[in-house]
Amino acid sequence: MNKRKQHVMQQAHELFIENGFQQTSIQDILAASNISKGTFYNYFSSKNELLISIFKNIYTELEWQRKQLLIGQDKADSTLFIKQIEMLIKTNNQYKIISLFEEILFTNDEELKNYIKNRRVHELNWVYNRLVDICGSKNKTYLLDCSIMLMGMIHSTIYMHTLVYQDNTNVHEIVQYCVNRVLDMVNHLSNTKEVLLNPDMLYNWLAVQTINNEDLGKKEIYCMLYTLKANVKKDNDRLTNHEKIEQLLTFVEEEIEIKHPRYFIIESTLMSLMQEVKDSPYAKMVLTLIESMEKIYSKQN
Repeated sequence: MNKRKQHVMQQAHELFIENGFQQTSIQDILAASNISKGTFYNYFSSKNELLISIFKNIYTELEWQRKQLLIGQDKADSTLFIKQIEMLIKTNNQYKIISLFEEILFTNDEELKNYIKNRRVHELNWVYNRLVDICGSKNKTYLLDCSIMLMGMIHSTIYMHTLVYQDNTNVHEIVQYCVNRVLDMVNHLSNTKEVLLNPDMLYNWLAVQTINNEDLGKKEIYCMLYTLKANVKKDNDRLTNHEKIEQLLTFVEEEIEIKHPRYFIIESTLMSLMQEVKDSPYAKMVLTLIESMEKIYSKQN
């Protein structure tokens, strides 16, 4: 991202926090950033797109930091999971994300409300996958329920402690307490076999939220990607290379989400994916995915 665009986002973010998103006009942003209206619309199609870009920029950095924490470490270590959750809370506090979310939820702006809903599903998916890392795939049937409860417990507990202790709230202690309670719950559920929401629901939510935000020409591709990821996760006990397959699928997903996907990179990644699944039942699905990708993206390059 060029420095001038980043400067506009920083100035706008400060205005949104100080005055509120609704009360900040594009003219206010132009004045604070010292840019013309033409420059603004060269960067963003609307004030909504600007705000969403701010959120995406913040959460992309957060995700990078959380991945860095795991490099060379045991992903099953719950203390790392606790630190990663604390990173999210610190990020939300630093950039006043919750206050902006709350303002948006009281408006009739469906575009921004959909972004928040999608963001929550994305975070739920992250929590679920980290609990799979910690608790093992044998418990994954119960882990979507546990992920939802963990997010609710942390949010509500921090809120109530903040009312009592204000700036002296011990976030680490709260997150550690909530994570330990949920891990105890997993052991209990593995004995009682109780399930409210099957993890398959999560993949359905992910597919729906992506389709709602993309043109219809990509609908088939997203459905295939999420179906493949879901099947690979279910089958990871038999697939020794399941992590590599998931990484390749995630890379393709991230690439097609950018404004101008690079088909030559997509094509190369899919060829690598085909090599990983060539002796599995998923080879035919990947071949269909490659053919669908070629129809859409080869024409754009």
